[in-house]
Amino acid sequence: MKKIKMIMIPVILITTIIIISCHYNTYKGLPSDHFDGSRFYHNDSSNSLKSIIKMLWTMNPPEWPEWINDSSQPIPPKRVENGRLRVTFINHATVLLQMDNLNILTDPTWSKRSSPVSWAGPKRVRNPGVAMEDLPVIDAILISHNHYDHLDLPTLRELTKKHNPKILVGLGVKKLLESEGFNNVVEMDWWHEFSFNNSTTKITFVPSRHASGRGICDKDKTLWGGFVLEGNSGRIYFAGDTGYGSFLKEINKRFDNFRLAILPIGAYEPRWFMEKEHMNPEDAVRAHQLLNVQQSLGMHFGTFSGHTDETIIQHEKDLLNALIKHNIKISKFWVLKFGEGRDVP
Repeated sequence: MKKIKMIMIPVILITTIIIISCHYNTYKGLPSDHFDGSRFYHNDSSNSLKSIIKMLWTMNPPEWPEWINDSSQPIPPKRVENGRLRVTFINHATVLLQMDNLNILTDPTWSKRSSPVSWAGPKRVRNPGVAMEDLPVIDAILISHNHYDHLDLPTLRELTKKHNPKILVGLGVKKLLESEGFNNVVEMDWWHEFSFNNSTTKITFVPSRHASGRGICDKDKTLWGGFVLEGNSGRIYFAGDTGYGSFLKEINKRFDNFRLAILPIGAYEPRWFMEKEHMNPEDAVRAHQLLNVQQSLGMHFGTFSGHTDETIIQHEKDLLNALIKHNIKISKFWVLKFGEGRDVP
């Protein structure tokens, strides 16, 4: 009976996702070097729909703790200025960046599950490192792509109600957000720039090796990517969800000498599937080297169970081995506690 139940849950969940995704608006526009008129793509190999279904059916995530009580951390300051740069790791790919008197959140998620439904899907094993009520005023939100663990509608509704931030998204995502009642949304193509009024900070949407879709019908119908932020506090790279790919060389040609890079180091097993969409720790270390980064920060780990085929702490061991292998000081690649904030040198 237990085995049947374990089989039926993904079947029901996949069916629900199919039904939901077939109703989402998708991008319509002229073809480009990464859009064929119907779907977005990139120059590196990607996973097919068949391989996605195979991965969902065959994945065998190890047992994670039922719940983790993290130690409390100091509440983030209200603002930082005068060239300071402060970063606070909240959970998963949610990071608070404070620079140039601006407060910016990346891929915010405070929900209990990263799923289209509340009763199934990857489940949270710890609280976000910063309670939503303890956040400073949020000026902008960066959304790397529309997967449920990165575009969390309940969280966005709460943040919009309290802060009304500018929300930066890739092509096609604006239609979804507007259909959900959001109206302070900026849609961006790769290499497009956005600047805040009365601020020197500039944000560029950059390529990544990933995919998009909140189900099966809308696979790659909206654009995914990362963000480069530039201002008086220096240059920062938020990679979003990505595998290692040729796009990093293009980013390196256009930008260099990053003060901070926020790189994914989790959800990288099974490798036959994940290598095309998620960096492992060694990939992240290679990206750190290629982009000439002064200080890197790991993200995308230890938050939602059933999300990956590695243990909850495997990334720590693999990252340490990669840093030693590439002769990089451990202090140059932070893995912060949930809720921990630091000033970037």
